[in-house]
Amino acid sequence: MGSMDKHELKAIQGFLSTVGESLEGGRNGVALPDRLSELYRIIQRLMHARLGTGSLKVKVYMATLEREARRYRRRIEARLSDGHPAQ
Repeated sequence: MGSMDKHELKAIQGFLSTVGESLEGGRNGVALPDRLSELYRIIQRLMHARLGTGSLKVKVYMATLEREARRYRRRIEARLSDGHPAQ
């Protein structure tokens, strides 16, 4: 678990944007369980990376991404546990 470079952070940001848009749009066509497992992976990655060395600015940014990922994870878990069939 090395440090994260800005390309990896950009990729995570992009993924979170996509997840956010699909949740807002209510389109469940995309496989939510797949998104969920990717969110778990991202959260773990950010948690470990934040413990490493790095500028405060980057750590704050990682914490923000992690918070967003957790929020989406909760929303997807809630949606899956509602038992609503995918649209």
